[in-house]
Amino acid sequence: MKVDSRHTALKILLGSVKTRSNLDKSIDDAQSEMESLSRQDRNLCIAIVFGVLRHRGYIDFIIKSFSKKPFGKLDDPVLYILRIALFQIIFLDRIPAFAAINTSIELAKKRTNKGAAGFINAILRKAEQNYQTLALPDQNKNSSAHICVRYSMPAWLIKRWLKAHGGEKTQSLCQSINTIPPITLRVNTLKMKRKKLGALLETRDFCVEYTKQSPDGIQISNPGKPVTEIEGFDQGLFQIQDEAAQIVTQILDPRPGETILDACAGLGGKACHIAQLMNNQGSVMAADLESHKLDSLDAEARRLGIENIQTQQINLLTATIKDFKGYFDRVLLDAPCSGLGVMRRNPDTKWKRSLKDILRLAAKQKKMLTAAANLVKPGGILVYAVCSCEPEENKQVIRAFLQKRKDYSLDTNMDGIPTLSNSKLKTSGLFFKTYPDAHHMDGFFAARLRRIDKKP
Repeated sequence: MKVDSRHTALKILLGSVKTRSNLDKSIDDAQSEMESLSRQDRNLCIAIVFGVLRHRGYIDFIIKSFSKKPFGKLDDPVLYILRIALFQIIFLDRIPAFAAINTSIELAKKRTNKGAAGFINAILRKAEQNYQTLALPDQNKNSSAHICVRYSMPAWLIKRWLKAHGGEKTQSLCQSINTIPPITLRVNTLKMKRKKLGALLETRDFCVEYTKQSPDGIQISNPGKPVTEIEGFDQGLFQIQDEAAQIVTQILDPRPGETILDACAGLGGKACHIAQLMNNQGSVMAADLESHKLDSLDAEARRLGIENIQTQQINLLTATIKDFKGYFDRVLLDAPCSGLGVMRRNPDTKWKRSLKDILRLAAKQKKMLTAAANLVKPGGILVYAVCSCEPEENKQVIRAFLQKRKDYSLDTNMDGIPTLSNSKLKTSGLFFKTYPDAHHMDGFFAARLRRIDKKP
């Protein structure tokens, strides 16, 4: 079969349906097909994938409105071919409706049977002519049913947000989540100052905006090329990292010469930022359960010219101080979470998460926080962070921890946390919390804790 942007988009979307998969892995699995496409077709493929996932709820509402076959009876290939075509018809002005329909029918002939192709053809032609006349469910714009369809969000989450935030805030959150976010870079200050990198990018015709809260961030929109092809990437002048994630490292406030642990380092965005703030002086232990992530972290550190990071594969839940050379001055626990704060970057998340996931992850986060706390020296700092704004994963985890661990207290010395001109990023002066609608960055939570020094 000839590889094209729509065929590749279908492969990625069907791959991301798998329970244990995620969108990044599905894109990686289709890398050979992506590389065979022209840059224009690659951009179209990615636009279709992310667009379908962002607007799936509304698109499914249209499919249900024009299909005589029960929605739950549609096979995944048929359903996703319909979603791909309708996304192009509704949201991509540069693609004529007839082109979106015809290419999808051709794709259906190759991936399904003749009857399914005819069914897809009939649905698309009805929808293309009539979808604009459909009324959204419920005239009350603050109702769960209305918001779910209008903003393509799962019902369980909208009901939850309406109860917690009310209609206006919920709609504001949904709108921001469906907006394509800018790409945020963190300048590598070991090699270059922010303004100099910004000037370099501007000479390459990038639209540059400096982050307001993080002193190291630069935002660029619609680069038109992969970040790996941007001037300065190969030289290690920057790393991709959202502004909220950059601020989390500032809250940790690592100092040159200290011994720091990044207990769930992943691909190393925060570990490399920690090393950068330490000016390559001292020691950063980047630990993670998955060795392939640590391999990528090592390569990234080399690209950035970072020399004080060591990696260690370890299960934090079973680790003890004997697994390390000694206690740490500071420990960062960027815990596994629901990821509901970063849905604008990972739109597949909203279709895969449930309330059970939040509760399951919260239980794990409490155990991991206790394990990380055992590795901090007396008087040292422990920062707990998650890319989720759900209370079970943030404030409730901290409160449960402090009830059990009398050797820890909230560190009220949070003067280093930035404030917005109209809204503080601190909650009650103790916690760091951002929302994508209010702060124009990912949804994050962080708390800074200090281990009590019991010296007489």
